[in-house]
Amino acid sequence: MLVLRTIVIMVIAAACAACGNTSAENAELAKQPLAGGSARIKIYRTEDLIAAGGGARIKLNGKQIADMGIGGSLLKDVPAGSHQIVVDHWGHPNVYAITLKAKPGMFYTLEVSPRVEAAIAGGLFGLAGGLVEAAVNENGGPYQIKVVDAKPLGR
Repeated sequence: MLVLRTIVIMVIAAACAACGNTSAENAELAKQPLAGGSARIKIYRTEDLIAAGGGARIKLNGKQIADMGIGGSLLKDVPAGSHQIVVDHWGHPNVYAITLKAKPGMFYTLEVSPRVEAAIAGGLFGLAGGLVEAAVNENGGPYQIKVVDAKPLGR
């Protein structure tokens, strides 16, 4: 029975892997110089099939900027300062949030990847497991986001 359930989950995940936007980053923005007092961020989603069942919603300071499918990415210029970046999924009660303290002239690369513990809790124990996992973690949901690189733009 567990094998059958695993196969069904994998088939559904594969079918939904294209959910969300999988387009490449904004190539035009990459060619433009950075405005003074701003930073540039690149957010990309890994190609892991864990938690592949739908787009990862990305919000910047409370405003949705992407619904990112597997392999999707985007570029965005932001003013220097503190920015809240949230990743979530419509089907999960929790979010994963970080604060990026952007410095002028910097290029930040952020990675969206699956949270294995959330996938295991939901996969093994269904909705109840997902709810328990969400209740015990301040940052929860099927995805996480982290800064993987920060460097001056143009180098």
